[in-house]
Amino acid sequence: MEHKPSSRPIANPIPTHGGFQAQFSLPGLVPALVREGGKPQVFPTEHEAEYAALKALFRLHESRTRDTRKAGGYRRLTGAELALLIDEANLTVTYFAEIAGVPQHRVMKWIDGEQDIPHSIHILIKMIAANEPNFKMAERITEDYREEP
Repeated sequence: MEHKPSSRPIANPIPTHGGFQAQFSLPGLVPALVREGGKPQVFPTEHEAEYAALKALFRLHESRTRDTRKAGGYRRLTGAELALLIDEANLTVTYFAEIAGVPQHRVMKWIDGEQDIPHSIHILIKMIAANEPNFKMAERITEDYREEP
């Protein structure tokens, strides 16, 4: 069995000596076999193995912890706060969008409250506003990674 993470949900019957094994996985996890007593369980039919894999996949999915906190537990920056921070950093919305690597209309949607502002943008504007060396570093990184037309 391969040991690389799956890119999609998996619930497969796998032919084996004397029957079928049940393989399952969620995206990002290494596929596993349905086990009983620590050993891979062998099912007499393909249908039974597939059903066991689907049940295991469902149990795995339901056991995942769900983060119900808004924005991963961070208080979101408001549009007004972002606009003020951009102004305090002596930047235009257009130039801030360029440094942040997003279209200007996205920044305007953040400021207008149409879209939530990612926490990383909060960090970026605070670091840029904190001091000139941070601003210069952000400018340099932006220029160094600009694609040629």
